[in-house]
Order: sequence, then C-alpha cells, then structure tokens
Amino acid sequence: MTVIFILILVGLATLGIAIGNPVASNVAASSTGTVETNANPGHYSNGSLTGSEITNDPSTWPGVQSGFSNGSIWDIVTAVALAEGYNQGSGVAPYDLNNPGDLSPGDEQGQAVAGPPENHDGSEIIDFSTAEGGFIALYIKFFNIASGNSKVYPKTLTWTQVAAIYAGDSGNWVKNVTNYLGVDPSSTPAQYAGLA
Repeated sequence: MTVIFILILVGLATLGIAIGNPVASNVAASSTGTVETNANPGHYSNGSLTGSEITNDPSTWPGVQSGFSNGSIWDIVTAVALAEGYNQGSGVAPYDLNNPGDLSPGDEQGQAVAGPPENHDGSEIIDFSTAEGGFIALYIKFFNIASGNSKVYPKTLTWTQVAAIYAGDSGNWVKNVTNYLGVDPSSTPAQYAGLA
C-alpha cells in the first residue's frame, strides 16, 4: 500500500513538471527557449501575452499588441498596475503574487491560481499562477466596469467613486490612475474606454 502511494505521489510530481506547473516544478522556459530555474518563486511569467517575460518594467507589460481589441482598457490596466506598485518588483505583493491589480478572491476571471490568497495590509490578495493570468484578470475586471457588466461597479461610477470601492488608499489611487491616463477624476472608465 505504501509503495502504491509513493508511486502515485511521484507520478503527480512528474505530471506537474511535465505540464510546466510553476508551483510544482519552479522551472520556466525563458524567452530564448532554454530552461532555467525561476529565481523568484513568487513571480512567474510564461510570455504568452507579450511573447517575452513580463517583468516589473512597464515596457514588458501587455497592451494593444497582445491582440486585445480595446487598447484603452490596457491603458487602464497599466495605470492600475502602476498605482498598485507592480513596477516596484520583488518584495511587493502585486508583483510577487502575479497580481498587478491587487485583486481579491472573486476576481480570478477564470485564471489559474498558485495557491490560497495571501493577506497583505488587511486584504486577501489572489496569488495568480502567472503574471499573464493576473494581467488578464485585471483587464477583464476593468472591461466589465467600463462596459457595464460589473455587478459591483456600475458603468456610471466616476474614477473617484471606483477608487472608493477599489482601493484602501483611494485618494492616492485615483490621483495616480487619473494622472497617468490624463483624465479628470470626475470622468468615468466607460468614457475613457469609449464605451459610455
């Protein structure tokens, strides 16, 4: 019985490595095609959105070139990721948990998670399996807000009203996001995205 159990565990571990599960194997293929150990086990990027690794450098983040039709939503994603500190890199929750929007449970948007949510500054934060998954979830969240498909954020909410629900430090968040986008805090995400 013990031998069978050990064989099952070995088989599961092998499967995790074979399918490239970053949690099971902690190994990632680099953009050059070579296999390397992921130096930061909390951050993993597979290059599927951009063709190369997503890092804390905003120039590596997904955008219109990723094949998504609404580039203005990607602008919002970039603004939110900057406001949340994803660009600060290792040592901050959004980067370490592949979660550029500091999203909480319920905002997975079908993206794989690497483990249970972690508590940071009093909030539960999703630990996405890849940076790509975190960026996709954030894109879908703000597309739903701007298009009126969100159950929490009505389409008519201003940036200031969105910030009051979205961020603990809503004053700084709305300032950072709207300054980056060059919009008035009394305007709406729907207006920015051309979906008003």
